Amino acid sequence: MFEVISTRQFDPMERLDYWNDLIGSTYRGMTVDSDRSRFNAKLAVWELAGLRMVRPSSAPAVIRRHANRATRPTDQSLVIHLLTRGRALLEQRGRRVELAEGDMVMCAAEEFYCFDADRQHEMMVVEFDRAMLAARVPQIDELVAHKVSGQLPGTRLVQRYMSSLWQEASADMPPSHWQMHATILGDMIAACLEGCTSNTEAPGNRTLAQVESVIAEHIGDFDLGPSRIAAELGLPLRTLQAATASAGVTLGRMIMQRRLHHAARRLLAEPQTTVTEIALECGFADSAHFARRFQQMFGSAPSRYRVLN
Repeated sequence: MFEVISTRQFDPMERLDYWNDLIGSTYRGMTVDSDRSRFNAKLAVWELAGLRMVRPSSAPAVIRRHANRATRPTDQSLVIHLLTRGRALLEQRGRRVELAEGDMVMCAAEEFYCFDADRQHEMMVVEFDRAMLAARVPQIDELVAHKVSGQLPGTRLVQRYMSSLWQEASADMPPSHWQMHATILGDMIAACLEGCTSNTEAPGNRTLAQVESVIAEHIGDFDLGPSRIAAELGLPLRTLQAATASAGVTLGRMIMQRRLHHAARRLLAEPQTTVTEIALECGFADSAHFARRFQQMFGSAPSRYRVLN
């Protein structure tokens, strides 16, 4: 089953109530708080061979999922959230996790959690049986409410695969084939989680996380550079340069990579937006410079990348 639902057909003052009814029926115990007069949202829902995948996008909102005390331990599930646009703050198990575009986080579905998104945002969400992931990643519970950076190769692969699946959601394919893709997705997410175990809490990553947060917030600013990031964080430029060098990248290259990956996500998620518009909104002064850089990073021109993926 594949379905796309929007609040557009409702009166603005009725949209939030409608959305809460819809979200509550999709995920038990979930509520949404937002500015009623400005709220708008869209939700794609897809049952993929036993996996429920959803792709919500909405105006700024606070999304809470309340604890389900009636659920037995054997029935627990884990929800993977991959932020594809905007930013959000997650709270669960006493942890506060700042998420930028491309980052992934796993939540325990039967426990309280909260996403605070202060701007228009979009996610790709998939829910797994806890036992299935635990069989692949024995330390799975240690990774609940820990950010998996969108800069990691495994996270980028998961996002590209999920985006590709969404593009084929309405395709006519034998159930056994969809089942194989659901299994592949589960394996990819498990591998991504297992591979990030040593990276989620590394001491040097805190500075990098701060840098990435500033880049994400100012991704469309042409003048964003190392000196400005240092000023924003109140840290010496040399400190930031040392932190990025430990990750095998320069600060300037990190900015460029963030811009390009942000652009790549938008190329796939917004087929109606022109390449030039995306280039400008991602901080590039002109589309020609963007196209050259994009070709170097992804091996194809932006327009061709959009078709191939």
